Amino acid sequence: MNRKKRKTALILLLAILCVIVLLGIRGTQKIIDKTVLAHVYEDGSTICTPSSITISGTLRKTWSSTDFVGTFAMDGYEPSCRYGTEAQIKWVNNEYPVLTFFYAGDFSRLDVKSIDIDKGMDRIMVTLDDGTIIASENYYVPTQTLKGD
Repeated sequence: MNRKKRKTALILLLAILCVIVLLGIRGTQKIIDKTVLAHVYEDGSTICTPSSITISGTLRKTWSSTDFVGTFAMDGYEPSCRYGTEAQIKWVNNEYPVLTFFYAGDFSRLDVKSIDIDKGMDRIMVTLDDGTIIASENYYVPTQTLKGD
């Protein structure tokens, strides 16, 4: 009987380890479908225009990486809203996000200079090459980042 209990415990332990390894390699997937209220700062102004960011896709997390694939349409930036445009956000080293768009077989960063986004995709700030900043309502945009100050 003692030998049977050890064998059962060993099989259970191996099954748990297999599940942990599979979750680490394949990761977990979460469907994201939301609209985040945002502000658009143009021409270095501290005056903003109300806007929104529509996020719809799959967020995948593994031990070594996190990435999102789907719609990332910023109302304040028309190229990201075109029909058929998809985005990929990869958190490099699980920390630094990189945003890439693909449309009709083309991969591009469009005019995105930088992005700061949390893995819950709630706090967002996107800076475009022309200095335009698109930030979620809950993201503090320091006035020194704006050209006019």
